[in-house]
Amino acid sequence: MVWFASPVAGYLCDRFGCRVTCFLGGTLCIAGLVSSSFVQSLTMMYVTYSALYGLGTCFIYNPCFLVTAKYFTEKLSVATGVVSLGASVGILYTGPLLQVFLDSFEWRNTFRIMAATYVLVCTLSLSFNPNVEEITTVRNSSTGKNNKEEVRDDKTGISLYCSVWSFPAYTVIVTSLTFASFGMYIPYINLVCKFQITCQCKVGRVDSNTCSLNAP
Repeated sequence: MVWFASPVAGYLCDRFGCRVTCFLGGTLCIAGLVSSSFVQSLTMMYVTYSALYGLGTCFIYNPCFLVTAKYFTEKLSVATGVVSLGASVGILYTGPLLQVFLDSFEWRNTFRIMAATYVLVCTLSLSFNPNVEEITTVRNSSTGKNNKEEVRDDKTGISLYCSVWSFPAYTVIVTSLTFASFGMYIPYINLVCKFQITCQCKVGRVDSNTCSLNAP
């Protein structure tokens, strides 16, 4: 869900601006985490955490990248790299930090602590300037490309968003990334299973054959 609703997030950014979309995302994250802390079943958590919280994170991530392109007319690649680096660094320390919270406050209170941190996200989203000058695109002088741009400018609504699939390079890249993403989380799942089996082997809860198969 973090990236699945990106087309919706992109539309909201175009329609209402990055500030409103990011603030809405932070609000959805708070609502999803707080409601998840009160659920009594895993089925309901699929709605509150996977759907609601996931949608909120999508509405946060996309505006952060889009607003970067509006602020930085020069060295855009460096600015985008720094934004991406922030998310990567966050993953490194979030796991150990959440484990400390889980050991100290249990999972329900951990969700509430996480919800409180998104108040900061909502506050920082208000710093996005909706009137910041966007990057101006330089039109190609060739007649053929100008004609294509004129055709694209006439498109509105759904047809405008669907028109991006007319670019072969874009279609190939998006399709390749989609199939590549299927294997992205396999290591995460296998690492958890291997860790659980290793711990059970140490306490003698698993037979020796299983332990030998999972030995490093």
